[in-house]
Amino acid sequence: MKSKGFTLIEILIVIGVLALIFSFSFPSLSLFSAQLSLAASAKALTSELRNVQSQAVLQHKTLSPDLSKLRFPPGIKLINLSSISFSASGFPPPGGSGTIILQNRLGQARKIIVSSAGRVRVE
Repeated sequence: MKSKGFTLIEILIVIGVLALIFSFSFPSLSLFSAQLSLAASAKALTSELRNVQSQAVLQHKTLSPDLSKLRFPPGIKLINLSSISFSASGFPPPGGSGTIILQNRLGQARKIIVSSAGRVRVE
C-alpha cells in the first residue's frame, strides 16, 4: 500500500536545499539592489537637471537646481558637486557646466555630466 504525501524528512531536506540556494543567491541580490538604486537615483537627478533647464527657458532667466530637495535612497551620496546653472537660452552660462557624481555604498558611481552645449547625460 502506497501512501500519498511527503514524509517530514523529505520536507526538511527540501527546505534545507532551498535555504542553501537562497544563501548563495543573497549576495548577488544585494549587489543588484545597490546597482538598481544607483541607476534610479541617476535618472532622478538627470530628470531634475533637465526640468530646471526647461524652466530656465520658459521663465527667461538663469536658474540653478536645488539639489538639497532631492531625496536619495540610503547608501547613495552626492560627490563632486559642481555649481550647475542654466541660462534663458537653455545653455549653461560660462562656468555653469560640470559633473555631479553619485556613489552607492559599494563604491560604484555614475557621473551626471552637463556639457557647455546644455546636454545632460549619465555615464
